[in-house]
Amino acid sequence: MRQPPSPTPARSGFARPSHAPVAYPAYAATARVAEVQVHASEAGPVQRRLANPQPSGAPLVFLVRRQAGAWVQVDLPVRPNGSTGWVRAADVTVTGVAYRVDVLQARHLLRVYRFGRLVSSYPIGVGKAETPTPGGVYYLKELLRPPNPDGAYGPYAYGLSGFSNTLTSFNGGDGVIGLHGTDEPQLVGQDVSHGCIRLRNEDITRLAKELPLGTPVRILA
Repeated sequence: MRQPPSPTPARSGFARPSHAPVAYPAYAATARVAEVQVHASEAGPVQRRLANPQPSGAPLVFLVRRQAGAWVQVDLPVRPNGSTGWVRAADVTVTGVAYRVDVLQARHLLRVYRFGRLVSSYPIGVGKAETPTPGGVYYLKELLRPPNPDGAYGPYAYGLSGFSNTLTSFNGGDGVIGLHGTDEPQLVGQDVSHGCIRLRNEDITRLAKELPLGTPVRILA
């Protein structure tokens, strides 16, 4: 879980929200305004404000919990993990997401589902005992292209909405959990990282062309 220097958001052709009808009930909310006000409840007080785009340049995206009239309850890409809030429906565009990702840590395996059906599996590396990958349900919040595709993060790096429970900062970053490539493919299949999920470069390249922002990610034991 190292912070890549000066990454750029992946652009045309990568990680766009899907507008297709979905069998798997996942929905993403993409901000339409420069600042999204997050409320503690429907029409309740504002608890925080989030900028769009994100500091990385990626659009601000949420995973939708439910919609109630003019309000949408969403998962938030903030600490603590599992934070939720309400945003105005007028401030976001809600679209269907056909995919979900399951991370099976004990098996060092990542599974991709589309419309609820398993479509692919990949070997992964996960966090070491002292810096474990945190379990829970998160989502893909951004997709970056590290400046060196042969470096520690490979050609692509997704940022998840979750954060390390043991590191509050790392290499200039805020401890966000990533899903990225690696320059040490021989270590994939082991507990090797500071909490991120590592894939072989050819695998993360394929996923970067397939998985839209807002895709839910379940990290399991």
